[in-house]
Amino acid sequence: MGAQGAGCHTLCLCRHYETFTNCTEVETNVVGCYWPNPLAQGFISGVHRQFFANCTVDRTHWEDPPDEVLIPLIAVPVLLTVAMAGLVVWRSKRPDQLL
Repeated sequence: MGAQGAGCHTLCLCRHYETFTNCTEVETNVVGCYWPNPLAQGFISGVHRQFFANCTVDRTHWEDPPDEVLIPLIAVPVLLTVAMAGLVVWRSKRPDQLL
C-alpha cells in the first residue's frame, strides 16, 4: 500500500488504520512512553501524510442565502415575537372577557 497511485478506499483503510493506531499505542506502552506523546503523534502524522494523504473528505461549502431570502427569514420571527408580546400585554390590561 503506497501513496503513489493508490486510491482511497475508506472501508478497507479504516481497519488497517485502526490496527496501526492500536499497535502504536501498545508499543509506546511497552517501551514505557505515555500515550499519546509528541514522538508517536509525529510518527502517526508522517505515516498519515505518506499513505492516507489522498483520503481527504470533500466538504460542502456553505454560503449564506441571498439577502432577498435572508432578510424575511430574520424579520418575520422578530416581528411575530414583538406582535405576540404586544398581544399578551394588551390582553393582560383588559378586563377578563371572552373573545
